[in-house]
Amino acid sequence: MNLAAVVRDHAIRNGGKTAIRFRDESITYEALWSRIETIAAALVERGVSAGDRVGLSMSEHPDHLAAHFAIARLGAVIVPMDHRWTENEKSAAAQAFGADVVLRDGDRLEGGSDLPPIDEQDCDLLVSLSSGTTGRPKGALVTHRNLYERFVSQWKVIGYGADDCFAVLTPFYFGAGRSFGMSLLAAGGTVLIAPPPMKPPEIVDALSDESVTATFLPPTLLRRLLPLHKNGAPPLLANIRHLVVSGEPLYADEARECLEIICPNLFSYYASSEGGGISVLGPDEFAEHAATVGKPTYKTEVQIVDSEDNELPSGEVGRLRYRGPGVATRYLDSDGVEHDAGSDGWFYPGDLAEKLESGHIALRGRDKDVIIRGGVNIYPAEIESALLRHESVDEVAVLGRDDTARGQVVVAFVATVDDVDAGVLEAYCRENLAPYKVPQEFRILDALPKRSSGKVDKQALTDA
Repeated sequence: MNLAAVVRDHAIRNGGKTAIRFRDESITYEALWSRIETIAAALVERGVSAGDRVGLSMSEHPDHLAAHFAIARLGAVIVPMDHRWTENEKSAAAQAFGADVVLRDGDRLEGGSDLPPIDEQDCDLLVSLSSGTTGRPKGALVTHRNLYERFVSQWKVIGYGADDCFAVLTPFYFGAGRSFGMSLLAAGGTVLIAPPPMKPPEIVDALSDESVTATFLPPTLLRRLLPLHKNGAPPLLANIRHLVVSGEPLYADEARECLEIICPNLFSYYASSEGGGISVLGPDEFAEHAATVGKPTYKTEVQIVDSEDNELPSGEVGRLRYRGPGVATRYLDSDGVEHDAGSDGWFYPGDLAEKLESGHIALRGRDKDVIIRGGVNIYPAEIESALLRHESVDEVAVLGRDDTARGQVVVAFVATVDDVDAGVLEAYCRENLAPYKVPQEFRILDALPKRSSGKVDKQALTDA
């Protein structure tokens, strides 16, 4: 199994079809495969061979996407690096993961070396990083077969494929941008690269292109589109057949709102960098199950277990774990040392959840984020969901603060759209939550701190 061979086969069978669109440029599968071979030859001239790790530190353009397959073609291993990192951050990642060669924008990507034949035995393809360099990164070792199985799962449960044009609006460094971009090429479809960052009107403009049928948006971007819709107008992205939202869950009310006024073909895709897709919620399920992340995805087994790994019955909150053919079974620690994940193929993404009688999965927060007040477990996601229903609340993050009397107390960090008083928010919570769930402290901020992925940086709030 070599993913580059899949693209090569598309070039042989359907070489004239457009593989990548970028600005005014259209690249056919035949031209893409030629570019992949050329980049692979340039890597060989720099000493890269099977098993070597290659850093990818490039902005969003066709050569960046092609380079993934050039590295795959050689049997080498991709080490993603954000091109916005400092040189010290890039050097630290390269040293930790043994990437002697790093591809950067402006590098000469031409070569005349003879290339070895493609070895289609399964091997490592990607070090899928689970945190940035400032957090001492570690990475799952994802094989060609692992990644291909993730793609098959996406094709099965989301439904896009060779007939689709998928707009990638997020960096290839992050798992979603990389995965969906590579997945569409493996399927034989077309990838439109729209380099980030983009303002909300620009996003709508890019996705209004009649040829675009599918895309991915993180919740932070999706929420910014809501104010653009005018009452009585059709959905903003009615032409999109597959709008995938992933990265963090949407809350029930905003999910239904997005389905109604942004796109009727919304798919909530719950996944992790270590194991790919976990579950999916399709458009026809939002009416009854918008508060969940759907049912387990194709070929994926999901369990909710207690602290001793005993499976819990429906309705009880515990640690979520899952396994399947896309889940990595080995990883590199922050020093680059390889470890077996163990646990009989089960991966624990760190989420607390419960499985409903319907089979749908409801997330209840992060294992490390659970707040224990007076011996009672409190799940931040429930409080955040309640506060977001208040008309003055734009963003919210709930954390626990140590307290000598009660163990922990609940603190809500809130960004508002007007000058709402903390007392108003407290009164609202008392109307909608059990007394022990009401935050003891409200901190009103202009905006919540974000990681480069767009997610709220709870660690920064903890340190504040």
